[in-house]
Amino acid sequence: MSSPDLTDTEKGIILPFEKRFLIGPKKRRREFMQYDAKDLKMRLSILMIIVVGFLAAGTVLGWQYYKNLGGGLDDARDIDICADGGFFIAGRSNAWALGGFEDNWYDHEFFLIKLDSLGNEEWIRHYGELGEGFYDAAWGVCATPDSGCILCGKTQSPKWVDVPFGYTTWYDDVLLVRVDKFGDTLWTKSYDGDDRFDRAWWIKNIPGSNDFFFTGPITVNPDGFADIWIMRIDSVGNTIADVVWTDSTRDGHADVRWGAITPDGGCIVVGSSDLRDTSYYYAPYDSIVTHRISRALVIKTDSLCNILWTKTYDTGCSDHYSRSITACPGGGYLMTTYNKWPAWTWCLRLDEDGDTLWTDYVGLDPADSTSRLANFSMVINAPGGGFYFAGSGQGWAWITKTDDYCNELWSVPLDLGGYTELFLNCVATPDGGCCACGQTYSVYPSAYSDILAMRVNRWGEDYYGVPEVASARPEEIEIRAYPNPFNSAVNIRVLGLGARGSAVEVFDINGRMVEEIPVNWSDSEKPSSTTASCVCRWSPSEGTHSGTFFIRIDNGKSVASRKIVYLR
Repeated sequence: MSSPDLTDTEKGIILPFEKRFLIGPKKRRREFMQYDAKDLKMRLSILMIIVVGFLAAGTVLGWQYYKNLGGGLDDARDIDICADGGFFIAGRSNAWALGGFEDNWYDHEFFLIKLDSLGNEEWIRHYGELGEGFYDAAWGVCATPDSGCILCGKTQSPKWVDVPFGYTTWYDDVLLVRVDKFGDTLWTKSYDGDDRFDRAWWIKNIPGSNDFFFTGPITVNPDGFADIWIMRIDSVGNTIADVVWTDSTRDGHADVRWGAITPDGGCIVVGSSDLRDTSYYYAPYDSIVTHRISRALVIKTDSLCNILWTKTYDTGCSDHYSRSITACPGGGYLMTTYNKWPAWTWCLRLDEDGDTLWTDYVGLDPADSTSRLANFSMVINAPGGGFYFAGSGQGWAWITKTDDYCNELWSVPLDLGGYTELFLNCVATPDGGCCACGQTYSVYPSAYSDILAMRVNRWGEDYYGVPEVASARPEEIEIRAYPNPFNSAVNIRVLGLGARGSAVEVFDINGRMVEEIPVNWSDSEKPSSTTASCVCRWSPSEGTHSGTFFIRIDNGKSVASRKIVYLR
């Protein structure tokens, strides 16, 4: 059918597709709609070609990943991006405990999970002496140029630890495991001090070389207090240089949890150092209190582990445990430290010498009583500017994007049920987005944590939901879905008292309703929550083809919807 005639005023004007059938005489509207139906098919075909092109070019849709390795504690501690665009996730698990985790909860091993760029699991490996009853834990992972990775952590295995005569266990040594792209072990090495508390929390490749920095606490002094160890090793684990930093005040333990490679080829690490008998005003008691506090600690070294400067930071009260730092593209650093009171994340922007340029807080609304539980402890640079923060608050896991001055641009909460979710680490993705890993207590029926990961694009979007922008907190009703994409059934969670009495509708990509799912409401399992929630489930029928669908709930006043993907 040829295009209908337009009036003189309409000639030469290109209108948006959705408005075209609204112009002209009423008698022609049906004709316009018939014409645009063909136009719609053509446009959908073009759109599909564009989508396929984007996917071929490496654009990846957001996803979520959950894993229970055996019923006990599974703790995802670190994540890094692989040479093939996938991800390594490392942590600890007692899934392989002697006699089962219920009989031997203390027996842990390293685990390593390889995901592709779409979040599909490729393989799982574990490392340690299986069933020996000792505590081995991976705290960090770093992808290597050969498409493999190196893990760092601690071991209590007699195979690696020299336990003094008369002792049987409880001595920790640093353990490094280097694996190839299939997870097969290339080499394993242990490193120790003179006492019982030696661990590695962070490891990273030094750009332009095959060497690595790692750091962690170490006990080398007879007083038993932990110090900080920084070491540079080559590609097979041989020591090139190292240094031990000792707190000259000897007020207590020093600890280190994270680091970053600096532009000069050195490293900068962060942690905490104890300070005894500190007096300060404590508002809840309206009095002066005196006790030990922890100061945030930063140590900067050159490429051979020579210490260039060391600085501590605190607000004069409470405790400060620094958990992350990143080297900023314009020079200097941004570090985070967790305050016990108030429980926000304190961000400090430092210059190249560690002097404070400015400080700010990142977290949840302080007017919300549950925001005391917020801890956005991990920060990384966001491609294109700004920062990504990963952490937890209100029992949910969060990814937050800020600008260069820590002003929030958007936040994505992840709430999978009535219990707790938290992110412990994150990494930037090639498309400018972020992928975070951590723990969930809600997905599997267990009292222990399970492995959790989520990927979002640069706008905070994944198929789980849309970002929560700083200027608009959650709406009256909200709808969520997991897992997503899914291959057999999807769990649908609806939040908000305003949605009572409504049903979840499922639509295909052409807008046809596929199914209407009634929901049964109950009060939230979270004691701190004032909302209501329900969980229902959609299992596509046998004849349903793979594709994109939309779930929707409408209470007559507001509408909530989400995109879901079905993969048979």
